[in-house]
Amino acid sequence: MSDLFTRLEAENASYTAAERQIALFLLNNREMIPFETAASIAQRLDVSAVTVGRFCRMLGFKHFRELKEHLRMSAHLPWLAGQAFQDFLSDFTDSDKRRRTLEREIELLVAVYERSQHKVWSDTVALIARSRRVQIVGFQTERGIAAMLAHNLQYVRPGVELIDSASGHFADVLLEDPSDRCLVIIDVRRYSSTSRHLAERAVDVGIPLVIITDTLCDWAPRLTANVLAADSDGALFWQSAVPMTGLVNLLVNDIVGHGGGRDVEERLERISALYEDFVGFVRPTRARGSDA
Repeated sequence: MSDLFTRLEAENASYTAAERQIALFLLNNREMIPFETAASIAQRLDVSAVTVGRFCRMLGFKHFRELKEHLRMSAHLPWLAGQAFQDFLSDFTDSDKRRRTLEREIELLVAVYERSQHKVWSDTVALIARSRRVQIVGFQTERGIAAMLAHNLQYVRPGVELIDSASGHFADVLLEDPSDRCLVIIDVRRYSSTSRHLAERAVDVGIPLVIITDTLCDWAPRLTANVLAADSDGALFWQSAVPMTGLVNLLVNDIVGHGGGRDVEERLERISALYEDFVGFVRPTRARGSDA
């Protein structure tokens, strides 16, 4: 099974554009393949089902169904098929469409946690954790995700900056000393030309780069090894923010854990004290050791 994924990674550069999209989908969604069909993958990638079938035959399978059976055991999702989960779905009073939405949201979130076991995740966590300064920027609908990541990181560590893209020149990113900092770019399909251009310029001037994107982005890995992916292609009319939000939450958690949580508790207590001083809380903080 791992031989197939190794082959997809090794041969990726020799594939056509359509084949590369299929290969990236298989690599980044290996735990969800058993739930897909050739038609569903074709629709998601905007290629034909014939192209998906031809790619499977090139890999040595008769059709996608045979490839799917080959990979089925890689989906470590026992609770998705568990009786308790099925009982819950059977009592779900809304439409079948809502049921499919729920299942899909869970699959996409589980996929994020599966990918967090890969080396690229730990390497990216280490890069962000050790950088004295972390600059974060998001484009299109991902501006909110970028703001959430920056806001949460600012609570647990210093030196985190949300970049305002309104200036149009990114001088605060590209004209400063690249040492001891990193740039985090968040963008998904349809990818902003600004995000790609900024990523390319960051590489040119030697800024360590992290790209948080979806599983279909084929240009990000060419610019940096630090690519974290979350698939937003759920069953809702609008793209789902659940997987990307889950990725951000897990990323912040692991960045805190990378240093063993050192100094984080003290920082949070000092921030809380400052907030109490400037704004105040509706309910006062309970004293240590109090049972009240």
